[in-house]
Amino acid sequence: MFRARTLLVVGAGASYEVGLPTGPDLLENIVGLTDLRFDGYSQTSGSRDFLESLKARLYPDLHEAVDEHIQAARQLTRSAKQAISIDNLIDALEDPKVELVGKLGIAQAILEAEQRSSAFRPIDASGGLDISNFVGTWYGTLTKLLTENVRKSEVEGIFANLEIINFNYDRCLEQYLPFSLSQYYGTDIGEFRAILERLRIHRPYGAVGRLPWQTGEGPGVAFGNSDPKAVASVSRSVRTFTEQVEDDTALQAMRLAVSEADRIVFLGFGFHRQNVALIASSVQSHTEILGTAYRVSRSDLSVIDDEIWRAFDLHGLRNDYRVELEDETCDQFLKGHWRTLTAEPSSEQHEDLQLGYAGGIVPNGRF
Repeated sequence: MFRARTLLVVGAGASYEVGLPTGPDLLENIVGLTDLRFDGYSQTSGSRDFLESLKARLYPDLHEAVDEHIQAARQLTRSAKQAISIDNLIDALEDPKVELVGKLGIAQAILEAEQRSSAFRPIDASGGLDISNFVGTWYGTLTKLLTENVRKSEVEGIFANLEIINFNYDRCLEQYLPFSLSQYYGTDIGEFRAILERLRIHRPYGAVGRLPWQTGEGPGVAFGNSDPKAVASVSRSVRTFTEQVEDDTALQAMRLAVSEADRIVFLGFGFHRQNVALIASSVQSHTEILGTAYRVSRSDLSVIDDEIWRAFDLHGLRNDYRVELEDETCDQFLKGHWRTLTAEPSSEQHEDLQLGYAGGIVPNGRF
């Protein structure tokens, strides 16, 4: 269980462990969809489904509008060769048409990636998952962290000390957790879907729709459903960096999560400056900051460390304060920091923290 208020900040590297694309791969996939070319009336390049999604999004304003957006898609394709990510590209070009086709491309690429993920391949007509597919990923280890010392009668509070800022567009975590936890406790999946609704998940860049059972605003789309009409619909739920900056309510909610956390854990996060800026906030003097920096050079790691210090206003805190970033995968990190992640908060001011269930000693030989 998480005994301290824990904030997970999740990036593309975290979803990569279950078969979703990283930023560069996502951009490459989008280019494959949006590179629309024709020989007369015959389409010779790009995705036919993407073209249908574009028409559905623009309906009933077709003909001239479609042609203009095809030209925008070609500009996106040209610019992508030198872009850091699709988000940077959309923000840099400042073109509403490029933004629209870019969001459509994001939606289709992510929904197709959800569908292709072998980890999420259904094992029966009801869409059940083979939980063994998640062994060796941080998803499987997260289940172990959540369920440690939590009895079946106490599951209502299983997410009590957990909050997530998810910079990804996919719904993998929301798809996985109810299946995993309901199988572990032998309960109906509907019970954990209801409990999951209480988990505070912030989405700086939106998501490719709600899962059909989730409440809230926006279209509900089944996991991995890349039907053109579905893509057109959920593309409206995808946000750009500029849109996020203008959403003061969402920004304040994320920054409040940062400022109230006892422990901030970065998983598969790329530490792109615009993303760090979105969650910049002063933290408490006892707050621990740790996470993954997989295959990051020493020089870049030093820069990232400095930028975290500025973003979270760490100067002036205790002299021995340090940010702990490890060259590990998300799963390696969670397994190697089990005791740290399940420890009580270090500050005495949190002695009265309400957990809702008893603590315990972490047994040896867990894995």
